[in-house]
Amino acid sequence: MLNRFYAICNCCKCCCGGIREMVERGVPMVTSSGYVAKIEAESCGLCGDCAEACPFSALTLNNGAVVQDWAGSMGWGVCEVKCQTGAVTLVRDQRKGVPMDVRLMA
Repeated sequence: MLNRFYAICNCCKCCCGGIREMVERGVPMVTSSGYVAKIEAESCGLCGDCAEACPFSALTLNNGAVVQDWAGSMGWGVCEVKCQTGAVTLVRDQRKGVPMDVRLMA
């Protein structure tokens, strides 16, 4: 990969080789979107759907709350889509870098 962008992926964690290589072997196959999940505790039903959906295990249920691993969050939004109560939203996080505009790659 030589510190270069390597792939665009929006696969699920069950079948994506790139996610598997990154999570299980530490191979830097993907980059952050520039966003992170924001969890509204008041709206969260603690169902665990967001944690189950996250390909990077950046969300976990712990002591009656959803706990976020900021470093592990790639901001892909899979957790947001799975949340039935709307408690999860994506927000820009300057510390995660500038979102890639795929239109500029053409």
